[in-house]
Amino acid sequence: MRLELGGFFQWTHRWRIKLRPSFISTNIMMLALYVHSYAQPSIHYSYAVFVQSFARYSSWPVSPSGFKVVVVGNTKAYDEIVKSVAGKVIAGSAATVVKNDDDDASIEDASIIYIADGASNQLSQLLKVTDGKPVMIIAEREGLHKKGAAMSFIVINSKLKFDINMKELDKRNLKISAQLTALANNILE
Repeated sequence: MRLELGGFFQWTHRWRIKLRPSFISTNIMMLALYVHSYAQPSIHYSYAVFVQSFARYSSWPVSPSGFKVVVVGNTKAYDEIVKSVAGKVIAGSAATVVKNDDDDASIEDASIIYIADGASNQLSQLLKVTDGKPVMIIAEREGLHKKGAAMSFIVINSKLKFDINMKELDKRNLKISAQLTALANNILE
């Protein structure tokens, strides 16, 4: 006695269920797509993890206004940075994350300025406004560490890496851990 249900299952006379091969291959393919989509974090999530690591494994002079990350420009990384950094204790203060609205007032007391790829043209202005202050400028766009950003991201063989401008960090009295420098792709001395 066999009873077929929807073409995917077969009931046999001993109350065992046999799965049809088409059902198994379809589900394996769906599971593989599901795992693949969640196994690889978005690049924006990776940016946020790096920003959190840069914040935690670097040292700043204590700021009276607290630890503040300012995101300049539009980027999907903003939401991820908020999730991973906001509220965490960094340099003795609870961190806040704000989006810059084209005013210099929001970056006055920043500890980290994160520049979205589309706002890379603002780097020179941000360097002038923050000159002499202990502000780490992190850029999404590749190569901006050569133009004054403390760190910039680069994708090599589908892996997100970062470059460091040690001269800029020293000038701003910021120190990063040896573990971070060991992970860097390129260090500009």
